Amino acid sequence: MLEDFFKRQLAVWPEVQRRYDELKDVEIKALTGSELGDVALAAQWNPARIVSTGAKIDRKSLAERPCFLCAKNRPKEQFALDVDGEFELLVNPFPILPMHFTVPALRHRPQTIRESYGELWRLLERFPRFMFFYNGPKCGASAPDHAHFQGGTSGVVPLQKEWPKLSQRLTEVHSTIGGTLSRLDGWPCKAWVIESSTAVADESLFGWLYEQMPMGADDTEPMMNIVAWRTEDRQLCVIFPRAKHRPNGYPEPMISPGALDMAGLMITPRRDDFDWIDSRRAAHILAECGTEND
Repeated sequence: MLEDFFKRQLAVWPEVQRRYDELKDVEIKALTGSELGDVALAAQWNPARIVSTGAKIDRKSLAERPCFLCAKNRPKEQFALDVDGEFELLVNPFPILPMHFTVPALRHRPQTIRESYGELWRLLERFPRFMFFYNGPKCGASAPDHAHFQGGTSGVVPLQKEWPKLSQRLTEVHSTIGGTLSRLDGWPCKAWVIESSTAVADESLFGWLYEQMPMGADDTEPMMNIVAWRTEDRQLCVIFPRAKHRPNGYPEPMISPGALDMAGLMITPRRDDFDWIDSRRAAHILAECGTEND
């Protein structure tokens, strides 16, 4: 069903069809080295993503531009697929993934996770072959004024590719009936993992973690990114606590980590940054923008 929606959308939006065609030939390089142990990250050179990587999200800039996730401001070519009466699904016109979607709330409201977290379970229940992710308002969201998730092709990001290995490096810290919360060891920055078999357990564990996470005086929620997907019998949700929005020196390099970067796929819209980044620099950016493992 989602594949058909994707095909119908591209058939009437030639400009976006071209971007997805170009994505098939985008340059990707593996990032391996002693800084990463036995896991591998990756870098993607994706010039079209400069729209998001360079997005201005200060209050003045947001106030001066129309919200591009509100239906009245979208391109006339853009279709919408109702999800559950609360959110709808759109094809993302600036893709990172072979199939890339944005899932905005029907109502214009700020990007916050606490009241919307359960939507991840509902999305994965309806579209179990895909992965979905969340960028906090100061952690990669180019529309922090409108609540939304993103999603797309599963199994592309290094976090998922390395999961058979990483899944053996979990230290349980909290549990409830139907789920566990664990610390992930062996990743360049701190990450928490919720494994759940019920929506109730998933939300309960996330709520417990949310209350433990620090929040800045000027923040609306603890800074975080989330990546979630399903296995045969459970949902996996990886939460990356964040310390800052962008690395020191930004826009040199012009790397502004969101959920997919934190999951190991470093997006570089400029060729110089793609050539510059290596395993040591990638590990440093993740540790700097995330939080270091204890």
